[in-house]
Amino acid sequence: MTHEKFNILVEDVLQQCKEVMCAKSKDYSETDDKLANAKLQARIDGITPIEAFRGNDLKHRASIIQGLDDIQKGKIRSKKWWYEKFIDHINYQLLIIALIEEEYLEE
Repeated sequence: MTHEKFNILVEDVLQQCKEVMCAKSKDYSETDDKLANAKLQARIDGITPIEAFRGNDLKHRASIIQGLDDIQKGKIRSKKWWYEKFIDHINYQLLIIALIEEEYLEE
């Protein structure tokens, strides 16, 4: 892949990440707190928000790994499927960064 094509891919994926994150915000947080859903999950399960995010992150990674394993078996999934999985995974990484920033790094 050329540098130019890669840069276009990066811009496209990041734009889609932003669109999905903004669209899903209203589904996952009815307050001003972007992390409200993870905090609610944590309270319901009696765990920390970090543990809640770890579980969600693992779910996304497991799905991607299954897709990679399928490639090894000759089953190639659609571009739409891959984008959906990776965009969700990238967005969860951003939410985890936000939680770490809020809980452990802000002064």
